[in-house]
Amino acid sequence: MAVSVSVVIPSHNEGTQLRDTVDSILPGLPDGGEIVVVDDQSTDGSPDRLRHSSVHVVRPADRLGAAGARNFGATCAAGEALVFCDAHVRVPDDWAIRLLPLLEQPDTGAAAPAISVMGATGSVGYGFRWKDAALNVEWLGWQSADPHAVPLLPGCFLGIRHDLFADIGGFDNGLAVWGSEDGELCLRLWLMGYTCRLVPSLEVSHLFRTAHPYRVEWETILHNLLRVGVVHFGRERLGRMLASLGSNGAFASAFATLIDGDAWARRAWMRARRQHDDDWYFDRFEMRW
Repeated sequence: MAVSVSVVIPSHNEGTQLRDTVDSILPGLPDGGEIVVVDDQSTDGSPDRLRHSSVHVVRPADRLGAAGARNFGATCAAGEALVFCDAHVRVPDDWAIRLLPLLEQPDTGAAAPAISVMGATGSVGYGFRWKDAALNVEWLGWQSADPHAVPLLPGCFLGIRHDLFADIGGFDNGLAVWGSEDGELCLRLWLMGYTCRLVPSLEVSHLFRTAHPYRVEWETILHNLLRVGVVHFGRERLGRMLASLGSNGAFASAFATLIDGDAWARRAWMRARRQHDDDWYFDRFEMRW
Protein backbone atom coordinates (compact mmCIF):
# COMPACT_ATOMS: atom_id res chain seq x y z
CA MET A 1 0.00 0.00 0.00
CA ALA A 2 1.47 3.30 -1.08
CA VAL A 3 1.45 6.10 1.46
CA SER A 4 2.05 9.78 1.13
CA VAL A 5 5.19 11.01 2.83
CA SER A 6 6.36 14.25 4.35
CA VAL A 7 10.10 14.75 4.71
CA VAL A 8 10.67 17.12 7.64
CA ILE A 9 14.00 18.99 7.58
CA PRO A 10 14.83 21.28 10.51
CA SER A 11 17.42 23.85 9.52
CA HIS A 12 19.36 26.59 11.26
CA ASN A 13 22.02 28.38 9.20
CA GLU A 14 22.83 25.35 7.05
CA GLY A 15 24.03 27.37 4.06
CA THR A 16 24.32 25.49 0.77
CA GLN A 17 23.99 22.15 2.56
CA LEU A 18 20.24 22.68 2.87
CA ARG A 19 19.67 23.14 -0.85
CA ASP A 20 21.95 20.21 -1.71
CA THR A 21 20.04 18.01 0.74
CA VAL A 22 16.67 18.99 -0.75
CA ASP A 23 18.00 18.41 -4.29
CA SER A 24 19.13 14.95 -3.21
CA ILE A 25 15.71 13.99 -1.80
CA LEU A 26 13.49 15.30 -4.59
CA PRO A 27 14.26 12.68 -7.31
CA GLY A 28 13.00 9.87 -5.06
CA LEU A 29 10.08 11.73 -3.50
CA PRO A 30 6.88 9.76 -4.24
CA ASP A 31 3.97 11.39 -6.05
CA GLY A 32 1.97 13.41 -3.57
CA GLY A 33 4.93 13.69 -1.22
CA GLU A 34 6.26 16.90 0.22
CA ILE A 35 9.34 18.36 1.88
CA VAL A 36 8.68 20.54 4.93
CA VAL A 37 11.69 22.70 5.80
CA VAL A 38 11.51 24.11 9.31
CA ASP A 39 13.48 27.36 9.27
CA ASP A 40 14.48 27.43 12.94
CA GLN A 41 15.47 31.12 13.10
CA SER A 42 18.13 31.02 10.37
CA THR A 43 19.99 34.24 9.66
CA ASP A 44 21.88 33.12 6.54
CA GLY A 45 18.93 33.21 4.12
CA SER A 46 19.44 29.57 3.10
CA PRO A 47 15.73 28.55 3.23
CA ASP A 48 14.81 31.48 0.98
CA ARG A 49 16.81 29.96 -1.87
CA LEU A 50 14.58 26.87 -2.11
CA ARG A 51 12.31 26.91 -5.15
CA HIS A 52 10.15 23.84 -5.81
CA SER A 53 6.41 23.18 -5.70
CA SER A 54 6.89 20.21 -3.34
CA VAL A 55 9.00 22.19 -0.86
CA HIS A 56 7.30 24.19 1.87
CA VAL A 57 9.21 26.41 4.28
CA VAL A 58 7.61 26.94 7.69
CA ARG A 59 8.89 29.28 10.38
CA PRO A 60 8.18 28.90 14.10
CA ALA A 61 7.98 32.13 16.06
CA ASP A 62 10.80 31.12 18.41
CA ARG A 63 14.01 29.08 18.23
CA LEU A 64 12.98 25.50 19.01
CA GLY A 65 16.08 23.32 18.69
CA ALA A 66 16.29 19.83 17.24
CA ALA A 67 13.39 18.09 19.00
CA GLY A 68 11.04 21.08 18.97
CA ALA A 69 11.66 21.92 15.30
CA ARG A 70 10.93 18.34 14.29
CA ASN A 71 7.70 18.37 16.26
CA PHE A 72 6.70 21.71 14.74
CA GLY A 73 7.38 20.36 11.25
CA ALA A 74 5.23 17.30 11.95
CA THR A 75 2.26 19.53 12.82
CA CYS A 76 2.64 21.21 9.41
CA ALA A 77 3.03 17.92 7.51
CA ALA A 78 0.24 16.19 5.57
CA GLY A 79 1.88 12.82 4.88
CA GLU A 80 0.77 9.50 6.38
CA ALA A 81 4.49 8.80 6.86
CA LEU A 82 7.07 11.19 8.27
CA VAL A 83 10.77 11.09 7.47
CA PHE A 84 12.87 13.30 9.74
CA CYS A 85 15.97 14.36 7.87
CA ASP A 86 19.01 16.43 8.78
CA ALA A 87 19.82 19.35 6.49
CA HIS A 88 23.24 17.90 5.58
CA VAL A 89 22.68 14.45 4.03
CA ARG A 90 22.73 12.84 0.58
CA VAL A 91 20.31 10.06 -0.29
CA PRO A 92 20.00 7.64 -3.23
CA ASP A 93 17.08 8.00 -5.64
CA ASP A 94 15.39 4.83 -4.35
CA TRP A 95 15.26 5.92 -0.70
CA ALA A 96 11.47 5.89 -0.47
CA ILE A 97 11.04 2.50 -2.15
CA ARG A 98 13.43 0.91 0.33
CA LEU A 99 12.37 2.71 3.51
CA LEU A 100 8.63 3.30 3.45
CA PRO A 101 7.39 -0.33 3.12
CA LEU A 102 8.78 -1.11 6.59
CA LEU A 103 6.49 1.50 8.09
CA GLU A 104 3.46 -0.47 6.87
CA GLN A 105 4.30 -3.26 9.34
CA PRO A 106 2.14 -2.63 12.44
CA ASP A 107 4.89 -3.54 14.92
CA THR A 108 7.46 -1.22 13.32
CA GLY A 109 7.93 1.88 15.42
CA ALA A 110 10.54 3.54 13.22
CA ALA A 111 12.89 2.64 10.37
CA ALA A 112 16.17 4.13 9.17
CA PRO A 113 19.01 3.45 6.73
CA ALA A 114 22.66 2.68 7.22
CA ILE A 115 24.66 5.89 7.63
CA SER A 116 27.98 6.62 5.94
CA VAL A 117 30.35 9.50 6.53
CA MET A 118 30.05 12.08 3.79
CA GLY A 119 33.36 12.33 1.98
CA ALA A 120 34.81 9.15 3.48
CA THR A 121 34.94 5.70 1.90
CA GLY A 122 34.07 2.59 3.87
CA SER A 123 32.82 4.31 7.03
CA VAL A 124 29.29 2.95 7.50
CA GLY A 125 27.23 2.46 10.65
CA TYR A 126 24.24 0.12 10.92
CA GLY A 127 22.40 1.63 13.85
CA PHE A 128 24.03 2.28 17.21
CA ARG A 129 23.80 1.58 20.93
CA TRP A 130 24.79 3.02 24.27
CA LYS A 131 28.04 1.45 25.42
CA ASP A 132 28.34 2.66 29.03
CA ALA A 133 26.54 4.31 31.92
CA ALA A 134 27.41 7.78 30.61
CA LEU A 135 25.39 6.97 27.47
CA ASN A 136 28.35 7.24 25.13
CA VAL A 137 27.41 5.65 21.82
CA GLU A 138 29.03 3.25 19.41
CA TRP A 139 27.98 2.45 15.86
CA LEU A 140 27.08 -1.11 14.99
CA GLY A 141 28.65 -3.11 12.18
CA TRP A 142 27.03 -5.18 9.45
CA GLN A 143 24.64 -7.82 10.74
CA SER A 144 22.37 -8.88 7.89
CA ALA A 145 21.31 -7.96 4.37
CA ASP A 146 17.69 -7.98 5.51
CA PRO A 147 16.00 -5.29 7.58
CA HIS A 148 16.55 -6.06 11.25
CA ALA A 149 16.05 -4.73 14.75
CA VAL A 150 18.67 -2.45 16.30
CA PRO A 151 18.75 -0.72 19.70
CA LEU A 152 18.90 2.83 18.36
CA LEU A 153 18.32 4.36 14.95
CA PRO A 154 20.09 7.46 13.62
CA GLY A 155 17.84 10.49 13.68
CA CYS A 156 19.48 12.07 10.64
CA PHE A 157 17.10 10.09 8.37
CA LEU A 158 14.34 8.34 10.31
CA GLY A 159 10.88 7.28 9.19
CA ILE A 160 7.78 6.79 11.33
CA ARG A 161 4.03 6.65 10.75
CA HIS A 162 2.43 10.02 11.34
CA ASP A 163 -0.37 8.69 13.51
CA LEU A 164 2.04 6.70 15.68
CA PHE A 165 4.32 9.71 16.06
CA ALA A 166 1.37 11.76 17.33
CA ASP A 167 0.16 8.97 19.62
CA ILE A 168 3.50 8.61 21.44
CA GLY A 169 3.90 12.35 21.84
CA GLY A 170 6.54 13.05 19.18
CA PHE A 171 10.09 13.92 20.14
CA ASP A 172 10.59 14.92 23.75
CA ASN A 173 10.18 18.70 23.83
CA GLY A 174 11.95 18.73 27.18
CA LEU A 175 15.25 18.03 25.41
CA ALA A 176 17.03 21.34 24.88
CA VAL A 177 18.66 22.59 21.64
CA TRP A 178 20.43 19.40 20.48
CA GLY A 179 21.39 15.96 21.74
CA SER A 180 19.80 12.57 22.58
CA GLU A 181 16.53 13.21 20.74
CA ASP A 182 16.91 10.21 18.40
CA GLY A 183 18.08 7.81 21.12
CA GLU A 184 15.28 8.83 23.47
CA LEU A 185 12.62 8.36 20.78
CA CYS A 186 13.89 4.90 19.88
CA LEU A 187 14.13 3.80 23.51
CA ARG A 188 10.58 5.02 24.10
CA LEU A 189 9.30 3.10 21.07
CA TRP A 190 10.96 -0.11 22.27
CA LEU A 191 9.55 0.28 25.79
CA MET A 192 6.08 0.91 24.36
CA GLY A 193 6.21 -2.39 22.47
CA TYR A 194 7.38 -1.32 19.02
CA THR A 195 10.43 -2.38 17.02
CA CYS A 196 13.09 -0.09 15.53
CA ARG A 197 14.32 -1.52 12.23
CA LEU A 198 17.37 -0.75 10.12
CA VAL A 199 17.41 -1.07 6.32
CA PRO A 200 21.01 -2.11 5.54
CA SER A 201 20.53 -1.98 1.75
CA LEU A 202 19.76 1.74 1.97
CA GLU A 203 22.76 3.96 2.66
CA VAL A 204 22.53 7.67 3.39
CA SER A 205 25.64 9.82 3.71
CA HIS A 206 25.74 12.33 6.54
CA LEU A 207 28.04 15.27 7.17
CA PHE A 208 29.63 14.76 10.59
CA ARG A 209 30.85 18.20 11.59
CA THR A 210 33.50 19.13 14.13
CA ALA A 211 31.42 22.17 15.12
CA HIS A 212 27.75 23.14 14.92
CA PRO A 213 26.55 26.25 13.07
CA TYR A 214 24.94 27.17 16.40
CA ARG A 215 26.10 27.11 19.99
CA VAL A 216 25.71 23.89 22.01
CA GLU A 217 26.88 24.01 25.62
CA TRP A 218 28.10 20.99 27.58
CA GLU A 219 25.42 21.77 30.13
CA THR A 220 22.75 21.27 27.46
CA ILE A 221 24.16 17.94 26.28
CA LEU A 222 24.45 16.74 29.87
CA HIS A 223 20.94 17.90 30.73
CA ASN A 224 19.53 15.89 27.84
CA LEU A 225 21.41 12.76 28.87
CA LEU A 226 20.19 13.10 32.44
CA ARG A 227 16.62 13.58 31.25
CA VAL A 228 16.77 10.32 29.30
CA GLY A 229 17.94 8.54 32.45
CA VAL A 230 15.41 10.11 34.81
CA VAL A 231 12.49 9.46 32.46
CA HIS A 232 13.34 5.90 31.47
CA PHE A 233 15.75 4.18 33.86
CA GLY A 234 15.11 2.25 37.03
CA ARG A 235 16.79 3.14 40.30
CA GLU A 236 19.97 1.06 39.92
CA ARG A 237 20.73 2.02 36.33
CA LEU A 238 19.94 5.67 37.02
CA GLY A 239 22.29 5.56 40.00
CA ARG A 240 25.11 4.21 37.85
CA MET A 241 24.45 6.91 35.29
CA LEU A 242 24.55 9.70 37.87
CA ALA A 243 27.78 8.32 39.33
CA SER A 244 29.34 8.16 35.87
CA LEU A 245 28.39 11.71 34.89
CA GLY A 246 28.76 13.35 38.32
CA SER A 247 32.38 14.39 37.85
CA ASN A 248 31.55 16.53 34.81
CA GLY A 249 31.96 20.21 35.67
CA ALA A 250 28.57 21.04 34.16
CA PHE A 251 26.74 18.38 36.18
CA ALA A 252 25.40 20.63 38.95
CA SER A 253 23.92 23.27 36.64
CA ALA A 254 22.53 20.61 34.27
CA PHE A 255 20.89 18.75 37.14
CA ALA A 256 19.45 21.98 38.54
CA THR A 257 17.90 22.72 35.14
CA LEU A 258 16.50 19.21 35.03
CA ILE A 259 14.82 19.63 38.42
CA ASP A 260 13.13 22.83 37.20
CA GLY A 261 11.57 20.91 34.30
CA ASP A 262 8.92 18.21 34.02
CA ALA A 263 11.21 15.16 33.92
CA TRP A 264 9.64 13.49 36.95
CA ALA A 265 6.12 14.03 35.65
CA ARG A 266 7.18 12.54 32.32
CA ARG A 267 8.74 9.59 34.18
CA ALA A 268 5.32 8.84 35.68
CA TRP A 269 3.61 9.29 32.30
CA MET A 270 6.04 6.86 30.69
CA ARG A 271 5.54 4.21 33.35
CA ALA A 272 1.80 4.31 32.78
CA ARG A 273 2.23 3.66 29.03
CA ARG A 274 5.20 1.36 28.64
CA GLN A 275 5.00 -2.41 28.10
CA HIS A 276 8.62 -3.11 29.07
CA ASP A 277 11.11 -1.62 31.51
CA ASP A 278 14.70 -0.58 30.90
CA ASP A 279 16.07 -3.90 32.20
CA TRP A 280 14.15 -5.72 29.47
CA TYR A 281 15.55 -3.37 26.84
CA PHE A 282 19.17 -3.64 27.95
CA ASP A 283 18.90 -7.43 28.24
CA ARG A 284 17.30 -7.58 24.77
CA PHE A 285 20.45 -6.11 23.25
CA GLU A 286 22.97 -7.52 25.72
CA MET A 287 24.10 -4.12 26.89
CA ARG A 288 25.66 -5.03 30.22
CA TRP A 289 26.46 -2.03 32.35
